[in-house]
Amino acid sequence: HCTFLLSNTLCIILAMFKLLILNFRRTEFKDLVLFAQENFWHFKYDHDEKILFMKCRKLCKLWTITACSFTQASLAFYIITPICANIGKNKSDRVLPFKMWVDLPLSVTPYYEIMFVIQLATVQQIGVTYLCNDNFLCILNMHVICQFRMLHNRLLDLWKIIDQQTDKIDYADKCYIALKKCIRQHQSLIKFCEKLEYVNTFPIFGHVVVFSLLMCFDTYEILLANVSTGTRLIFVFHMVGSFIHIIFFTYTCHGLIEESSNISLATYSGWWTILPMTETGRMLREDVKVMMMKSMRPCYLSAGGFFPISLETSTALMSTTMSYFTLMRESSVKNADK
Repeated sequence: HCTFLLSNTLCIILAMFKLLILNFRRTEFKDLVLFAQENFWHFKYDHDEKILFMKCRKLCKLWTITACSFTQASLAFYIITPICANIGKNKSDRVLPFKMWVDLPLSVTPYYEIMFVIQLATVQQIGVTYLCNDNFLCILNMHVICQFRMLHNRLLDLWKIIDQQTDKIDYADKCYIALKKCIRQHQSLIKFCEKLEYVNTFPIFGHVVVFSLLMCFDTYEILLANVSTGTRLIFVFHMVGSFIHIIFFTYTCHGLIEESSNISLATYSGWWTILPMTETGRMLREDVKVMMMKSMRPCYLSAGGFFPISLETSTALMSTTMSYFTLMRESSVKNADK
């Protein structure tokens, strides 16, 4: 029961911590949403870009449905477990999803029904608070990755028809105009990632710190604890949902690092070296070099500024989880022997 309480308390503290940080930085969060609304979701794309955007939307929908399904499944067993436990019991012996130490006859109608509904609403609210920030962050990550891929394709498309051009001076002017649009888009994406990092760095840090403990408690309750089937299923769905979340989240963060780094290669791969050394040609070369230098420092999300999040983070967290679980198991075996 102590592990059950600790796990629930950590989830509540983590959810409140994330909500508190977002409340402090709500102005920047609002700017992120408005920028994404204008430049990601309601932007007029060409045919190839629309295909990329639709794939991104499908993946985001799949992720949202999966995350919400596992969260709701875990929350549902908080309600199903006491209902099953109350079957065949007297009204005076009925149990609630969570024990309450108050000076009221909570097992008697209507106090029992009122408290049951209050606890049900509270569990749902905590679940929404726990999930919504992480879910939205993953969605924004996926859209930024998609935008970097579009920018990558635009940079490559700049040079496709150079062999058909007879007037290279005129073509250099057109390329420079198109390149400046790409540069402005690249700068806006970098600023967006910096603001995304500013808003979410401490919620990410809190989640990374607590994740291994939560997974350890889940594993202990599933494998070692003497609990009911309903309680065990709560932790099964929570553990599977947490595992899927950390894998998908670190995957999107890793993708952000890779796609933002690929801009440098796409810029260098162009035929800008054979353009004439006019004033426009020289400015184009300077801008290309600056863009490549900026791309060599990839965009990323960090945990409190201590380290960037990538796929390696998920493996490190899983290793830490197993270490914690081994310690808990050994401690449990020693206590059982005594």
